[in-house]
Amino acid sequence: MTDTRGGQTTQGLPRLLSWLPAPLHDPAQRPRLLGWFGVGMVVRLLIAPFTVSADMLAVYWRSHLIAYDGAVYSDYLVNMGAHYTHAMSLRILDPLLPSADVLWTDPWWWADGPALTPQVQRAFVDTDGIFGTLLALKLPYLAFDIAAGLLLLALVAHAAPKHISRAWAFWMLSPIGLYATYAFGRYEMFAVALVVAALWACERDHPWWGAVLLGLAITMRGYPIVLVPIFGLIVMRRPLPRIGWAALSLLPFALVMWTNTLLADTVGEFSRLRDYSTGSTFLAYTIPVDGVGPIYLFGLFAIGLYAVLIGRAYGWWGRGPVPIGELWIWLALFHFSMFALTTFSAHYFAWVTPFVALALARRPEWRGMLWLHLLQVGAVLALADLYGGPGTTWGLLQPLQPDVVDAVPNLREALLTSPGLVEQLAGALRTAFIALMALTCWPLVTSLRATSAPVAAGSAAVGTQAAHGKDESADQREQPEDREDRLGQQPAAR
Repeated sequence: MTDTRGGQTTQGLPRLLSWLPAPLHDPAQRPRLLGWFGVGMVVRLLIAPFTVSADMLAVYWRSHLIAYDGAVYSDYLVNMGAHYTHAMSLRILDPLLPSADVLWTDPWWWADGPALTPQVQRAFVDTDGIFGTLLALKLPYLAFDIAAGLLLLALVAHAAPKHISRAWAFWMLSPIGLYATYAFGRYEMFAVALVVAALWACERDHPWWGAVLLGLAITMRGYPIVLVPIFGLIVMRRPLPRIGWAALSLLPFALVMWTNTLLADTVGEFSRLRDYSTGSTFLAYTIPVDGVGPIYLFGLFAIGLYAVLIGRAYGWWGRGPVPIGELWIWLALFHFSMFALTTFSAHYFAWVTPFVALALARRPEWRGMLWLHLLQVGAVLALADLYGGPGTTWGLLQPLQPDVVDAVPNLREALLTSPGLVEQLAGALRTAFIALMALTCWPLVTSLRATSAPVAAGSAAVGTQAAHGKDESADQREQPEDREDRLGQQPAAR
């Protein structure tokens, strides 16, 4: 078979495969990449059918109301883009699932969660064909997971083959990604894939598509809304286009809230989070002051980072607007710092995985990145076991061996009679985690400082390099195969 596009001929591949990232078209790289893909798929298939969490069942129960009853659960109108995606998935997966009347029984556990959750979950696990049901329910997560991985492969296509392979292997075997998506069964990859797609679109000089994709990500998980200023200040060069870009990125979220008012007479979304602990996690770390109102550390960091980007965009300091090639580094710094300065559930930590993968391929000189990340994951999962117990760790294997997993030791139950020790251990784990996150941020900050430093007056050589968007200082020299990934040339003003 021959497929000609753009003057290039691809032989032996179906037309559909021509859309795959460039590394998969390279005969030298393809076997290794497909090998890691196969290993990753085997691991996914060993986890997905045998694990379940109450959180996964809750979102699917709310979504089944949309899919089969044409109604919404008006008491929790949050992440509605994800709920509509789940509802559509239920209709598509109907042939693979038991009858909805059997699977999604009423009433659910909302009236008395602590008492009813174990009962409802056990009844769900006892349904016929539970392994096939769990696998089917996680297929949408698998689709977004693989889509995000392919987008990352496209983003690192110009790196050295060994670095591409390393990033791909990490994605296929990411411990926190596997935990969040297949063990805990949450839809973090919905938002992750769309954030990565927005980055891909912007790096490919399609900023308006990037705005739409980021907007869709916001409807899946509210957190990408804090990324709007970072994207907008970097990908657009003039004030009015920036405002238009931000408005477009917020349009899907506005449409979701409008539909909420039509269906349930409330906007839902962020207004509903005030009644839950989710919203307070961003305000968890504070500095007390002698007066009313503490200083919120994450808010202080976020405002400071936005201010730095505003200063770069308007030429108040640095070398002028941030090049598109640095967008991923600013996003990585924001994500890593966000988790360092907030409290969160373990599955949310999957949000950082695309930036770890990008760093492995685009900055191989950051040799400690992978090991630091793995230590962070260990601390996160230990905290989950300490606070959530078996329901967030070993207990997820309930469909496989219900009686056995309930007997597996966990930190929460082991320390029930020692509340003081729980507090000390939690403090130690949080302290270690913050230190590890700070170490992860260090090379990012160093890199950004080097590329942001103003050009020395009278230096013709440096001036020439700056004019071409390059930094050839000793600690910033790039390998030839990595240069295209930096996208150092600034695009034309928009």
